[in-house]
Amino acid sequence: MRSRQKIFSMYGLCLLLVVFFVFPACIPVPPPAGCYTGGVITESLPEPHIVGVEVNGEKRRADSLVVGAREENLVVELKAEDADCYFFKLNAKGLSECGIAARYPQVSYSFLPGGEYLMEYWYEKNGASSVHQTLQIHVRESVFEKVWFIPALSVCIALIVAAFIFFLVVNNIQQRLKMQKIRSRIAADLHDEVSSDLSGIAISMTTLERRRSISTFDMAQYIQEIRQTLKETQHNLSDTVWAIKPDKDTSGELFQRMNKFALQMLGPNEIQVHFKNSIPVEKTLKMSMERRHNVFKIFKEAVHNIYKHAGATEVDIQIGLHSEGIQIQIRDNGCGFDPAAERDGSGISNYYWRAKENLIDFRLDTAPGQGVCITMVVPQF
Repeated sequence: MRSRQKIFSMYGLCLLLVVFFVFPACIPVPPPAGCYTGGVITESLPEPHIVGVEVNGEKRRADSLVVGAREENLVVELKAEDADCYFFKLNAKGLSECGIAARYPQVSYSFLPGGEYLMEYWYEKNGASSVHQTLQIHVRESVFEKVWFIPALSVCIALIVAAFIFFLVVNNIQQRLKMQKIRSRIAADLHDEVSSDLSGIAISMTTLERRRSISTFDMAQYIQEIRQTLKETQHNLSDTVWAIKPDKDTSGELFQRMNKFALQMLGPNEIQVHFKNSIPVEKTLKMSMERRHNVFKIFKEAVHNIYKHAGATEVDIQIGLHSEGIQIQIRDNGCGFDPAAERDGSGISNYYWRAKENLIDFRLDTAPGQGVCITMVVPQF
């Protein structure tokens, strides 16, 4: 609906411009009180004479009067006679007669369309009329008055409207494809995580069914594993729902969730988490849904790896501004690893794949016995 309104508004504006430039009005002015328009022509009255012609304040010759296209003001002045009223009548092909009666021997025309004009002028005195005199006026046509202008303008407007509609359609298709791509990726992530968790629950339940004589201790362990898996599934679903909410597109929401996740994952396992966000609270930084989702996925995978493989006792998480966006750094004091040997592993490749897909500058620094440092520079929206 808004697109249609924009198109109609643009078309209406073009029509107004055409009307303004191509069809200026020439409005007849009624004679002032005391002027008589039916005087008898008599040669006893002196003939009226033009004493001055000005175009935009510049004096011109009356015998060869040429007015440029769209010159603003044409003033014709007669020799002052002791007259009751002066009359000026402008005639042109395609233009209705424009008659002006005035107390003073002067007439002014503004924005005359291009063409050939014949101006009649005379005066009346005591019910008698002087001989009518004429003045030839040639006004050059502007580009707006050319024969081809209206068809050309119509074609241009049609092309502009068509291009605008085409742009809207293409943009709409691109946005839909982009959203479909994002949904497919999030759905794939959700499927991988949730299906894996549900498979683990199903295996545990099947084991419990098959093992008739299971001890109370073993049963408690299975139940604990199922409970933990259900909790992780719940967190994964919650993270996905959070990532696709449009009202969660600020960086502050992301950083709070990162801190909460790190504390919940590492805190109970006696791993100290030092979380520092140096971005001012009042500074609001926007981040697209897809980028926010993938930054959080990289962060979660890094924290999971610290929990499972690093053997770390401390984790430093630093967040700050960078010349190209937001910098997020995760550093642990664990065992580290050889990045050349592990580069082809699924976890490492996932890091780089997600970062590349979202234009994130990703760097992983590690060596055996020296811990791991992951640095991400995330562009804003």
